[in-house]
Amino acid sequence: MNLSIEATIRAIIAEEVAVAERRIRESLSVQSDVTLSFQETCDYLSMSEYTLRKLCRTKKIPHRLVGADGSKNPRYLFSSGSLDKWMKQQEQVNYREQTP
Repeated sequence: MNLSIEATIRAIIAEEVAVAERRIRESLSVQSDVTLSFQETCDYLSMSEYTLRKLCRTKKIPHRLVGADGSKNPRYLFSSGSLDKWMKQQEQVNYREQTP
């Protein structure tokens, strides 16, 4: 009888852990793509405003431009998911594997 109780408890625990894991994964996937402001993106990438603005002007980083055409002070918005992909691409471009 003790074995069946232990097996039942293990099954309940395994089921609860699986449910909690699904919730955590869903929470992470929702949070993984957040819209960032210009300053938040500078902090996110550990990059100066000058460098980020230059990348935006030359269209070398994914971003959205908000404001009227020809505006002197456009707002740049960034997707954290797109930035993560961009950073991975930059790592691949800048990494050369050492050959012995």
